[in-house]
Amino acid sequence: MLSRTPTLALRAARIAPHVRAVRLPSARFNSTTPQSPSTVRRNAIVAGTLLAASAALYYYESEAMGLIGPNKTEPGFTVTINTSAGVKTWNFERKPEAELEAMLHENEGTTPVGRKGNPVVKWDTNFVASNEPSEDRSAGDIVPRGQAKGWWTTGDVQGKADHPGHRDLVLLSVIDGHAGDATSQLLSKTLHPTIALYLAGLQAGIVPGRSWYNKITDVLTWAKTWSPLNVSRVLQTAYVHLDDNICRTPINQLSTLLAAEDEVEARQKFVAVAQPAAAGAVTATAFVDAENDGLYVAVAGDCRAVAGWQAADGSWRCDVLSEDQMGDNPREVARMRSEHPSYEADTVIRNGRVQGGLQPTRAFGDAVYKWTSAQSAAVADVFRAEGAKPRASRPWNFTPPYVTARPEVTHRTLHNGDEKLKFLVLATDGLWDRITSEEATVLMAAYLANAKRPDVGKVTLAEEIKVKTTEPRPYPVEDLPGQGKRTDGQWAFEGDANAATHLIRNALGGGDRKLRGELLSLHGKVSRYMRDDMTVSVVFFDDEE
Repeated sequence: MLSRTPTLALRAARIAPHVRAVRLPSARFNSTTPQSPSTVRRNAIVAGTLLAASAALYYYESEAMGLIGPNKTEPGFTVTINTSAGVKTWNFERKPEAELEAMLHENEGTTPVGRKGNPVVKWDTNFVASNEPSEDRSAGDIVPRGQAKGWWTTGDVQGKADHPGHRDLVLLSVIDGHAGDATSQLLSKTLHPTIALYLAGLQAGIVPGRSWYNKITDVLTWAKTWSPLNVSRVLQTAYVHLDDNICRTPINQLSTLLAAEDEVEARQKFVAVAQPAAAGAVTATAFVDAENDGLYVAVAGDCRAVAGWQAADGSWRCDVLSEDQMGDNPREVARMRSEHPSYEADTVIRNGRVQGGLQPTRAFGDAVYKWTSAQSAAVADVFRAEGAKPRASRPWNFTPPYVTARPEVTHRTLHNGDEKLKFLVLATDGLWDRITSEEATVLMAAYLANAKRPDVGKVTLAEEIKVKTTEPRPYPVEDLPGQGKRTDGQWAFEGDANAATHLIRNALGGGDRKLRGELLSLHGKVSRYMRDDMTVSVVFFDDEE
């Protein structure tokens, strides 16, 4: 919990280096030696004069050093956390307001599309790190399909109106790493090319999982192969095959490692290749198929996608396009228990986590939940020999794998009666830990109307922007705006040009600027206790030419 009162120790430590010592005149006396009234008055006057001079000197030097006064260093604060090692307290200084604002804006990015016929106008991205370095990543790509020169064209096509935007494919992903950033780094470079490769196969009539006979008939009637069902299969296959390559490569290289002439070099290469398998990452990918009026969202883990639809009468609908795949999701618990023998019912999920360890039930990497115990031990031996720390092998590892990268895929058409798709929010769980899907929709709807306005109460804004939600609501079902526990406080609209920044600002306290400053001033392990890395992409749609 963040304390709002500066500690005396912090205040003294901040002031002491800039205060000159002022020596008071000494007086030799003891309790048995009475002093005359004139002596007492004289000493009091001298002491009072010196104390006033000391205070004036302190104020002058403090002002010169930038310690007090308007827009100067903020007071310190304490953080007290009940850890596994007991209750611990840390002291922090609040960063100046200018530095806090710089943190909110330093990783912003806006990608305009500017291609006639492409329903995506632009996307805004931003991230604020908690881990050092951040374990989150994001990616965004336009795959333009050519009319006559093959399936896609190459080169920079953004902003070029002479390319047929109505045939574009747009891929956007947010990636949340854990146990390091090796997996998220790799996925940011390889996930979209892998998906594009499998989509090219579907364009050629190759449907994943089909028999040879069906593949031949598919080629003869390829126009029927590009369907929501088959596109969903492609997205799932691309995720799973990429993860198989990540996790199997280290195992396949073990025999090569043992036969290498230069053992040290071989170990170094092995550890580098194995890092993405040893770490892990959850991912959400949005795929926009302009030509076929399709929006797909594939999610493996607890990243989330939320769409905002506006009706002709101006009302809004929150459409949650994914479900958090975690160890406390009853559907995921049932699925995992059904995939393993009944004697593992109590160990597959323990305390809401996979084998008591990993919170998401679907992820790339996390190979200790996918390898056999012998394979994990062999990899761990190489890591230790190289001076690297391996992830601990899992208990009750009887019938791996226990974690899969196979995503759940949701499909929507871009046009839905009198409703218009206005935006899509893709974000890692650092955002969703602090605001709900419906709150994000309210914040975005109000932002589109007016990005700069005075702070507004959460209940007031919920009454102003009435948002209905698509039923049934996916897991987790949380309080709607203006209901339950989330009614206190205010939202902030500070004129952010980047919509992702607007959402992050409000997730970090909104109108409570003191809380925001404290959360952003944290660093080290304590920061991760209080907030996660936040990565947000906001995609804007418009069907106007």
